[in-house]
Amino acid sequence: MGDYKLVVLDVDGTLVGHGAYPSQRVAAAIAAAKARGVQVVLGTGRATEACYHLLKFLNLDGLHILFDGAAVVEWPSNEIVFLQALPPRAAQRLIELSREHDLFLEIYAHDFYFIEKNGQLAQHQRQKLQITPLITDLMSLVNRIKMVKGQLLAADAEQKERADLITREMADLCKMSWSLDPTNGIYFGNAISRSVSKGNALNEMIDYLGITTNQIMAIGDSFNDLPIFEVAGTKIAMGHAPVSLKELANWVAPTVEEDGVAVAIEKFILQKELN
Repeated sequence: MGDYKLVVLDVDGTLVGHGAYPSQRVAAAIAAAKARGVQVVLGTGRATEACYHLLKFLNLDGLHILFDGAAVVEWPSNEIVFLQALPPRAAQRLIELSREHDLFLEIYAHDFYFIEKNGQLAQHQRQKLQITPLITDLMSLVNRIKMVKGQLLAADAEQKERADLITREMADLCKMSWSLDPTNGIYFGNAISRSVSKGNALNEMIDYLGITTNQIMAIGDSFNDLPIFEVAGTKIAMGHAPVSLKELANWVAPTVEEDGVAVAIEKFILQKELN
């Protein structure tokens, strides 16, 4: 068992499954880890605003990795420690392609969330993220606000095929990483600056906090967690994670619906015997 100082948790498909909040068992395990002096941080593709309810619910004061590593933000001050915006040229092309391929696109600034059209996916996001978007002409935002992330949603295999075409076209303009929410089958494609990743943000946090990689445990379930697995000393993949993530992991936890985060914290930090 390691002398853990930091636990980094992915959110969708890891910390939360169905619904907007983690289970009672997961929340209790996080509280117990904190009581032992372990700092619990989010390492997520979500925007800052989409994490407010989780940060409050779990009392997660401190630094957090957001926007797939494009920002490190301190809670509860909401102070930006690091932020790398999406280049305007990339944002403009992403908007053009989302319209051309008729896919749902979200644009995120640090504290604002924009969409262009309502619908079933928009309603899903309102409920899941516990925030309300501003509906506007997304192209009007280019060169007017600092966009941190664009996010494409694909609700089925056919939409994902169209989204993959966009991913290929965007390769020279930005980085796109995809994750799948196993609770609803929706694919999420995060478009961020090519210079950032969850792993790079974690390295910045390590320097900031003065800890070592061996004192860090990371738990994730998707391809965008690969960079953070390359940094953390202990890597825990969720049971439904892709093979590439499991191959990097030191241990594979149960799925999100089986409280995998709680089981991992109980085993490695609270050192409880598992049945």
